[in-house]
Parts: sequence; C-alpha cells; structure tokens
Amino acid sequence: MIDYLLLIFRVLVFPGFTFIFFFTLFCDWVERKVEARMQNRMGPTFTGPGGILQPIADFIKMLTKEEITPSDSKRNVFRFAPILALSVLIFALAFLPIDGTSVIPGVGFAGDLIFVMALVSVANFMLFLAGWSSTNPYSAIGGARVLTQFLGYDIPLLLLALAPAFLAGSLTISTIVSSQWLPYAILAPWAFVLFIITMQAELEKDPFDVPHAESEVVAGHETEYSGGKLAFLKLARDVQIVFGASLITVLFLGGANGPVPFGFLPEFWGTLWFALKVIGVVIVSEYLTVLFARLRIDQVVRVNWRIILPLTVLSLILTISLAYWIYPIV
Repeated sequence: MIDYLLLIFRVLVFPGFTFIFFFTLFCDWVERKVEARMQNRMGPTFTGPGGILQPIADFIKMLTKEEITPSDSKRNVFRFAPILALSVLIFALAFLPIDGTSVIPGVGFAGDLIFVMALVSVANFMLFLAGWSSTNPYSAIGGARVLTQFLGYDIPLLLLALAPAFLAGSLTISTIVSSQWLPYAILAPWAFVLFIITMQAELEKDPFDVPHAESEVVAGHETEYSGGKLAFLKLARDVQIVFGASLITVLFLGGANGPVPFGFLPEFWGTLWFALKVIGVVIVSEYLTVLFARLRIDQVVRVNWRIILPLTVLSLILTISLAYWIYPIV
C-alpha cells in the first residue's frame, strides 16, 4: 500500500506532473526575463515577486477566455491535438532521471533513449496536426513548416544523441547518466554544441522560428486557437522547451549528478543540480534566440542538409573514435 501511494505521489506531485508544470512555468519566466534584459525591457514585473507568477496568471487567463472552433475545422483533431502533444511530452519526461531516477521507478529499459527520441517526433507531429486541422491558410503553412522542419532536423538530432550512447556503451538513459564521471559536454564538445543548435531548430526557436513567424504567417499553426486550447498549446510548447533542455542535461551534463554534502538527502541535491543545469541550458537557448534573426524557410532547410547533417556525421565519427581509442583507457 505504501509503495502504491509513493508511486502516485511521484507521478502526480514530485517529480511528476505538478513539479513539471510549475518548473515549466518558472523556466518560462526565466526566458522572458532574459529576453527582456537582452532587449532593454522590463519583462514580467508586477504579478508576484519580480513577476514570477506572470506565467501562471497568463495560463489561468487563457483558460477563462472564450473558445472558438472554426466551422470547417477537423473538430476532433483540432480539439485533442494540443492535449495529446502535452501528454506525449510529459510522458517522455517521465523517462528522464530528474531526481536520480525516472518519475516511475523502473520504467526505463534497454534502449529507452531511442523510444524517448521517437516521442519527440510524435509530439511534433501533434503540432502539425493542430495546424492542419484548423483549415486556415496560415495554420496550414505553419503546420507544413513544422512537418518540414522536424522531419529534417530529426535525423541529425538522433545521430547526435548517439554520441553519448557510444561514449557510455549503452542506449539506456540511466546508464548514460551514471557513466558521466566527466560530463560528455567536456569529452565531446563538438557533439554538445551541435546538439544545442539542432535542438534549437527542433524546438522551433529563433533563428529557426519559421513555423509561427508572426511577420509571415500570423501565428502559424496556433492562428485559429483560443481559450483553453491555446493555453494547452502554449503549455505544450513550454514543456517541449524544458524537455529539450532536460535531454541536453541528461545526455551531456551528467543529469542529476553533482556533489552531495555529507551524503545527506541525495534526492534533494540531485533534483537541485538537475534543475540548475536545465535552467542554464534554457538561458543559453534564450540567448541564441535573441542574438540571431529568423531565417527564411529555404535557409532553414539548406542549413540542415548542407551544414548541420554533414557536421553531424563528422561529429559522430569523431565521437566513435574517441570512444574506441581513448574512453576505455580512461
């Protein structure tokens, strides 16, 4: 009975849904403050200390707004695509060792890294369906851009995710984390940098922000959404950003690994180090978002096939060489 209650607590409260929800909103606040600072603005200020409660206030406000469903839309897909995208991303986060172990203890299995990477593609496909089901020309263009972008960048993202797997000699996430006596970002910095750039494209953040480029297609696949559906679509996007940062943390920064003073409360310290690393990655990602202007869709495609993919193959060759010649000796 106690084990059952503990499982419910881990899934619903910590480090499960409730923790992920509020941590996502906190990371959204960090992003907005960093972006405001870079652009000489104030950012969230009045709602809560330093405006920290602004993301949850925005979420509640959108839930109270009127929901409008276009008459010609594919209603069921239009209604459920945002919720399914959010659910898939939270399910993917359940496989990452947030406090030193996955949200559901023992849920990991041999090769779960490939499964988690597949869930990323499923979530992106849900975003495409959100745009496609709207039957709005701007939404259709945004949805097509989502499909074009994630199909292209999924290939280098998966190949780059194999770099830590080769260094650890395993496709299991927990083994990759426990093998990082030295973060793989230091052992293989070329793969780390390329993974951040590719993840930036996968998350549709500037300079790869073409699926919802407001100067071209209004809001892309989000154009027809309002009320609660828009709230869940925005939340899914924010969770996607946290998931991307968490994946980078797990694969290249040692996950929850870090010093545990006096060996006291290792779960607490593991969660703290994990959260701090994720926030650091989010800040770096937001800096890239602010520093670079948006590319055109043709440039996004060209960068992938002509630059990112060849560099990814070269990175994988270098990493395999490192794993074969150096890592076993160390």
